[in-house]
Amino acid sequence: MLDRILGRSKRLGEKPVSAEKKPEIKIGVVACKTGLIANYGITALQGLELGIEYATQGSWEVAGRPIRLLVEDDDGDPNLGELKAQSLVQHEKVDILQGCTSSGVSIKLARVAQEQKRLLMVAVAATGVLTGEWFNRYIFRTAANTFQDAAAGGKYAAEHLGRNFCFFSPDYIWGQQSRSAWWKVIEQHGGQIVGDILAAPDEQNFRPYLRDILAKKPDVLVPSWVGNAVTNLFIQMAEEGFSGRIKIAGNLVDRENIIAAGKAMVGLVCAVKYHYEFPKNAVNAWLTDHHRQKFGLPPDLLTESGFTSGVALVRALTQTAGDPDPEGLIPALEGMSFDGPKGVYTFRPEDHQALQPMYVAELVMHPVQPYCIPQFIREVPAEEAAPPFVRPR
Repeated sequence: MLDRILGRSKRLGEKPVSAEKKPEIKIGVVACKTGLIANYGITALQGLELGIEYATQGSWEVAGRPIRLLVEDDDGDPNLGELKAQSLVQHEKVDILQGCTSSGVSIKLARVAQEQKRLLMVAVAATGVLTGEWFNRYIFRTAANTFQDAAAGGKYAAEHLGRNFCFFSPDYIWGQQSRSAWWKVIEQHGGQIVGDILAAPDEQNFRPYLRDILAKKPDVLVPSWVGNAVTNLFIQMAEEGFSGRIKIAGNLVDRENIIAAGKAMVGLVCAVKYHYEFPKNAVNAWLTDHHRQKFGLPPDLLTESGFTSGVALVRALTQTAGDPDPEGLIPALEGMSFDGPKGVYTFRPEDHQALQPMYVAELVMHPVQPYCIPQFIREVPAEEAAPPFVRPR
């Protein structure tokens, strides 16, 4: 499926430019196409392509200027991602940077964007510091950040699942920030923290940690894991006898991992960034229909974030008559509201975080297939999920 994205991008780049054609708008994309969170990077790339297609009505042009994607794989490695971004700017002369799957990579790209004076549009990466302490004016994020996840799922968990909570997180920036955001929200709504366990991000044997968690006897466990590791985690939780003893709250993961986990994820109460069956609006209907046509499946968890990045970029470029200079794009994007798959999104002027609706769901068994599906509980309005403004350092 990814070849179709890259093939489309190459065709755009190889198309002969006639005398009447204006210069291309080059968007340099740094994403994780291999590694532990490749599922997230690939689906966000699919969304980005469809977002540009939707916003340009299939022309892939703004003000007569063709749009070209140049995609690089960072493999989830921050240093590699930084090198790829530098090369895209210095050698390929891209006008705009688009990323990132990994929070660690996104922090590196934020510095590249500031040094090279390029707009950076972020999908997927959710670390709060990107639009908080380490924010710079070139960053805009369509992805919901860790606090928006927590504002949806953490509040519901504290009010409905129990009083005593334990955290289990990978020891790197996203895991630490996700756990901190959920911690704050849970305590704000009356929960108490009885355990806080960190493990290496590449850990696959979770059993010793799980036995420690069982010994603490929390009402609720909040595991902040993503990518392929989450499948092993839930399978091992089922094998260690968590079912019926401890409730689980966290973030919804991608379709591939849900299917791989089988019935092990039953009962997970989760914050949901996006699920294609939840929003009822024309943009989501377009995305769902065209995604099925192009890729044979409905959109996945993070398709929406890539899609909204594409829509936002085209909307801003339309306002600047196709000029990708950040000095025009930044004021066009600040405070901009636009329709996306979840409804209305707004870039908050102070930190460039996209405010957006969120959802809460519970995973239940599919009526026919041997895996879980999300069952809608509630929609969380954008203003209710809005993260607190954190002044940059």
